[in-house]
Amino acid sequence: MISNPRLRRYAVLCSILVSAFALRIFYLNERGLWYDEAFAILYAARSFAEMIAGTLTQVDGAAADVHPLFYYFSLHTWMQWAGDSVFAARFYSVFFGVATLPIIFSLSRRLFSKRVAMASILIVALAPFHLAYSQEARMYAQLGFWSALAFLAFVRYSRGAGKHWWSVFVVSGACALYSHNLAFFSFVALGMWTIGEAIRTRSIHLLRATILAGGAMLVLWLPWLVVVPSQLGKIQQAYWVAFPTLVTLFQTLLVFTFGFDNAAVPPMLLPILLFVTIILFVFLGLQVRRWIHRDAPSLGLTLTMAFLPIALLFIVSQWRPVYIIRALMPAFLWYAICIGWMLAGMPRLVYRTFVVVLGAIVLVLLPAYYTYAEFPRSPFKQADAMLRAKMQPGDGIIHDNKMTYFPMHYYDPKLAQSFIADPAGAGSDTLALPTQQALGLYATSIDAEMAGKSRVWFVIFQLALDQANESGESQGNMARLDATMTRHNVIPIGDLRILEYVAR
Repeated sequence: MISNPRLRRYAVLCSILVSAFALRIFYLNERGLWYDEAFAILYAARSFAEMIAGTLTQVDGAAADVHPLFYYFSLHTWMQWAGDSVFAARFYSVFFGVATLPIIFSLSRRLFSKRVAMASILIVALAPFHLAYSQEARMYAQLGFWSALAFLAFVRYSRGAGKHWWSVFVVSGACALYSHNLAFFSFVALGMWTIGEAIRTRSIHLLRATILAGGAMLVLWLPWLVVVPSQLGKIQQAYWVAFPTLVTLFQTLLVFTFGFDNAAVPPMLLPILLFVTIILFVFLGLQVRRWIHRDAPSLGLTLTMAFLPIALLFIVSQWRPVYIIRALMPAFLWYAICIGWMLAGMPRLVYRTFVVVLGAIVLVLLPAYYTYAEFPRSPFKQADAMLRAKMQPGDGIIHDNKMTYFPMHYYDPKLAQSFIADPAGAGSDTLALPTQQALGLYATSIDAEMAGKSRVWFVIFQLALDQANESGESQGNMARLDATMTRHNVIPIGDLRILEYVAR
């Protein structure tokens, strides 16, 4: 037992960091790859010039792709050294995810106290939302890291820690914006809080410094800022995001608290998770009402940064739907600090009870998360192995769309496969021709792929078949196969369906 309080605190902090790393490294290679990750790895493997062309080339007056290139460029550089395996690509996100934790500790300690900092870092370490994106080969862990560093730098320079923190704020803020366009909403929220603080304190010192920093940040972001309107045009043409509703706002809190993206929560646990999410939010409101005057500046900043970006994104999405919960990673980090502050302000027994309950729920959820192997993380690797064993001369493998093709192409790039283009203008029609050219992977038509084949293996999600049945319509590509060839067999692999067709 460590008697020195300071050493004990560092020991606990190190234990949290080690545990967080262990949770994020565990099953890293075994979890199924899905389309977005396969796309990221395949895209990052291309040259910088190819990625630039695949993103910025205009298609009907809009950019070919909607994401900034910073993540793909940095992943490309990482893969040059670490390789392009699933483990290597995901470990890049593990690094950013774990590196975010000490930043959150430092941020919440300077805003509130060491007790709040310890609670906050524990929440982020265990939060399913942060865990999931720290294990995914996408830009969201990177977004969280740079945003957290920018927020810490803002708090440090706003409290006179040194002018170098101003520079850190500018550079890290620009990196966050280059990681994801929607990081802009967090910095708008920060600017709005700064204006309100200037009015409250009747001092423009912080406001002036923040305006200068914001201007410098925009100058650094300017090379990409000029592209953003074109990327918004791409969203207007075809994008899968729906208009958010009030239910979406509640889903956001649930995902922040207990949710995994692209992995199903066990249905039997859902009522408990909903109840605990509501309880936490209610307790937060009660604590805010009780202590708002004591912690006014710090609490006001924390609440603003946790909830205002959500509100701004929700409002903008009523005009052009861009509400993506995972892009709210910066807001999640502030939400974790809110909950950490709320817990730390409770009596010790209540605090420990909450921590134990929340930890127990997460531990129950983890097996479902790590072993999830359904849409969109279906058992693609097993499907590749089965098809390779059955392929004969004259056979063809056709994917209903890119969602199944990209992971299976990544796992077995030498297995000849093709995928059917998404309906033009549909929400799923996100893979533009310039992006296909950059990847060297092209969508095709069902008729072109059937031609001259003695046998076809058609790969489709069971979910797509269920949706077609519910609509009362035939599944388009499958209907064309049924009209031209004879369906011989249906092989289920998880929630994938591989239909064997033979020539008539």
